[in-house]
Amino acid sequence: MFEISEMVKRIQGSERSQRKVIVPEGAIRMHMGEPDFPTPLHIQEAATKAMRDNFTHYGNPYGNEDLREAVCFSLKRDYGVERKPGSVLISAGGIEAIHVISATYLNPGGEVLILDPEYSAYADSVSLFGGRPVFVPRIDQFHLDLKAIEDRISERTQMMFLSNPSNPTASVLGEEGIRGLARITLEHDLLLIIDEVYHKLIYGGIKHFSICQVDEAKDRTILLNSFSKTYAMTGWRVGYIVGDEKIIKDLGMFHKALVTCVNTPAQKACVAAITGPQDCVESMKKEYDERRKLVEKGLKAIERISTPPCEGAFYFFPRFEHQMSSKDITNYLANKGILVRSGTEFGENGQRHIRISFTTSKENLEEGMYRLKKVLDELD
Repeated sequence: MFEISEMVKRIQGSERSQRKVIVPEGAIRMHMGEPDFPTPLHIQEAATKAMRDNFTHYGNPYGNEDLREAVCFSLKRDYGVERKPGSVLISAGGIEAIHVISATYLNPGGEVLILDPEYSAYADSVSLFGGRPVFVPRIDQFHLDLKAIEDRISERTQMMFLSNPSNPTASVLGEEGIRGLARITLEHDLLLIIDEVYHKLIYGGIKHFSICQVDEAKDRTILLNSFSKTYAMTGWRVGYIVGDEKIIKDLGMFHKALVTCVNTPAQKACVAAITGPQDCVESMKKEYDERRKLVEKGLKAIERISTPPCEGAFYFFPRFEHQMSSKDITNYLANKGILVRSGTEFGENGQRHIRISFTTSKENLEEGMYRLKKVLDELD
């Protein structure tokens, strides 16, 4: 047999890479971070038209001009921020964007600050490309501690990854926190990457503040986003990076070597997603909000469970008091027909937590909450 490379061995032991993908029959699926809605029809039709018009050949490696212009339009519409197409790189989903950034800027042994818990793909990407993740525990219902971040900066620190809204904690970092991170970035000559894929899914009147609104740090910051969550387009695999034009040119080298270009009909669909009617986004968000309240009510009825509020995205990250590890209780629940994610998949600070996703119907969520309460109430 062939032996896997040293690069792949770096992520071989991560909980993310070892996660089971088999779904037991009859299980309630509250583990997937994927919208269960169909991609809106006008978006599908734009892709169909592109194929019928024979728009099926290689495109611009940086992304087709009309989509890059559409991204700039969305930044102006949503945040009042002016950007040019040269500051946008279209990627093959958010994951490719993460790997392109790591591959482009990480040197062997370079350190990357990552909040704990945080989306596990960041640490895997850093490790994959020879860097070292440096974890900074979240505090006070999973918000960040700027002093703790600064205390972990060393001469080898190169960048920082985080998601806002957060996966898995569902916390939302506001303007003060974003500007604090930008200040640290400037003072310590770092690169700050903020993943905003859940930026349209925020609840309770909280307003999203984007890193692209901090103009004084735009040559030190990267906005990472995708169409997957906002428009229920996970399988289309299109994302984008917004940064200084020099950064985009740097990233383009590895991106072109990796994928040549992003699926061209899918890019036409994404133009339609941005420039077309947005009532589909509001409709999905309204349904998520109803599910959010249902799950929150269900969790409050379970003894020995506590959970911070879900401020954004479509997750809860409750803490359990049972004397089991997160991984063990996740496996135990799976055997009882309840699929969730282990908190330690997202970092050591996720121990004694599970991640619950409400990307399934209210009927399924009601059954899932019923099963969860029954199983946990019976557990020693």
